[in-house]
Amino acid sequence: MVCSKKSLLIAGIATGLSILPAAHAQEGGNSYLVEYAQGQLSPNVLSSLKVIGRNGNNYIAQGYLSAQQVAGLEHVNGVILEPDYGLSLSNNSLDYLQNSSHSLDTLNNSELEPYWLRATGINSLPIALNEIPVCIIDSGVDSAHPDLPNNINGYHSVYAGFWNQDALSHGTHMAGIIAAQGNGIGVKGALSEGVAKLQVHKLIRTAHGKNSSISGGSLIEAIEVCANSGAKVINMSLSGDQFSPMTMAVIDRLTYDRGVIFVAAAGNHGSQLKKLSGLHNDSLHYPASYHNVLSIGALDTNGVAASFSPANGEIDLVAPGSKIISTANRSHFAVQQVGVQQGSGAEELISYTQIDVGVNSHSMQATLPAQCIYSLTAEDVEQQIAERTLSYNTRVALSNAQSSCKAANGKVLVIDYPQSTSGSVKGLDYYTEFPTLLVHQWPVVGDTSNITLNISSFHSNYVVGAGTSQATAIISGGIARLWSQNPQWSNTDIINAIKETSYDLGSSGHDNVYGYGLPNFAKALSYLHAGRTPDCPQEWYQNKPYSGGEKVTYNGIVYTAHYWNKNLSPSAAPSMWEAQGACDMNNASTSQPTDGGYSTLDFSGLEEEEVSYSCEGLSLMCGGGR
Repeated sequence: MVCSKKSLLIAGIATGLSILPAAHAQEGGNSYLVEYAQGQLSPNVLSSLKVIGRNGNNYIAQGYLSAQQVAGLEHVNGVILEPDYGLSLSNNSLDYLQNSSHSLDTLNNSELEPYWLRATGINSLPIALNEIPVCIIDSGVDSAHPDLPNNINGYHSVYAGFWNQDALSHGTHMAGIIAAQGNGIGVKGALSEGVAKLQVHKLIRTAHGKNSSISGGSLIEAIEVCANSGAKVINMSLSGDQFSPMTMAVIDRLTYDRGVIFVAAAGNHGSQLKKLSGLHNDSLHYPASYHNVLSIGALDTNGVAASFSPANGEIDLVAPGSKIISTANRSHFAVQQVGVQQGSGAEELISYTQIDVGVNSHSMQATLPAQCIYSLTAEDVEQQIAERTLSYNTRVALSNAQSSCKAANGKVLVIDYPQSTSGSVKGLDYYTEFPTLLVHQWPVVGDTSNITLNISSFHSNYVVGAGTSQATAIISGGIARLWSQNPQWSNTDIINAIKETSYDLGSSGHDNVYGYGLPNFAKALSYLHAGRTPDCPQEWYQNKPYSGGEKVTYNGIVYTAHYWNKNLSPSAAPSMWEAQGACDMNNASTSQPTDGGYSTLDFSGLEEEEVSYSCEGLSLMCGGGR
């Protein structure tokens, strides 16, 4: 469904798509993605599926299928089955500024121009002249934040809830990087001046509680809805390690049919040790590593690849990904540290995951009555790990425990659980607004009287982020502002201009650490105005349709298509192509780090503050080390 920020009226989407819960086992079986043609499936199977996308004339659907249904589909010629897959928004970190004269509160009365605007040349671009809608597929956005533009629309769903209620602060942080306004307060985003239009597709309801997992089917549907609503740039600051041919097919179709530019985070699974050892073969994460998605790595504040930024052959571009100050969800209290003290004993810090939605979990010192401690059973743990759900009876028991805790004047519900050889419990299929902590190793044994919890939480209009998610949003915002100068430029024109004019930070030409380098959007604009084109056309790709006269590069040779064709390479169908001569695919950008405007270290104000990591494990949601 669509919800306008101004009217909050709900209207139908022309596509008729709907969002399903994230992939886990249910009584009806396991979640699958199914690609099929009209008339191929029986009514029994169709009743279990909901259409979420298209691949040519085929439908792509998502649903829970029994083992018998799966076995039957495996024998239907032309039907493709994929187990649904998971993605994560959580591969990021939050830095929390230490108390000083430059606290984040100063942004309520003053405005910061972030260093990354200068480092990328975005601040040298003219104001955004034409509307280039950017769709943010994320955790939702605090759309009424005073530093965000008025022109924000979004999409509700039964699974994820209202788009304008951020499940944490991740989506709001991305929105601020892309479009925080030049209004005298807070920070400036890439689209701070001129025209800015954001669309938001929310994928999760909570950070670690109910409906906190993201399925591949939900991502496909979000992409379709964004494109059908007119988005030209789709920002996906999320990643997973499973390749999905169906997701790739949807992205390919919308790239060529709608001219959309997809931008995604490369992941935060990089290794500084591997980089120092010259090993640049980190695993591929998706959707960033699909052919028609720009895969974005991150730079640290020294202008080199951040320790967490992965290195592999699919990295396209890098952007600053450290000390990124942006907007935060003003309704969210993120628990940063929990200490337990029994009687007059010493305080012990504990490992935890915040299960509640964060609206009431402010910093506090609270006595913990015995009624506020609930223990999951081994069966509960196994079900949560294997199926990412809890039984109805367990959810009722948790609600009753919460009521008992409140009746005893408790302020926090603590949930502990027996350790399992199947893995760790990362969250619970349970929704609550009451402060609730899943404790991974409860230190109190025996007497549970006279226990005090010391909880430290973070709550602000702004927060400092680090990760490839932030770098991705910078690139998306820069593309939108560049493209706004002339919407008649194609997505290929924009991408070529950025790659050809980027600062070449690593080995000459494209490399696995920096890709084509750090974009210089001001030079990309000059490149486009001059009508320049790359020496080498884009490489041939099997899933792209080519028109007669269109040029490609194949094995270092430039070819021109004689006729329309698809899936026919110059070597497989030489009669369809005419060789034009060789070209050097390793040409490096003419921009160098010494060029004027390269100012990665040009910090100001808050950005000069030292920061301390209050979250371990590179988790934006902060789960006490989990």
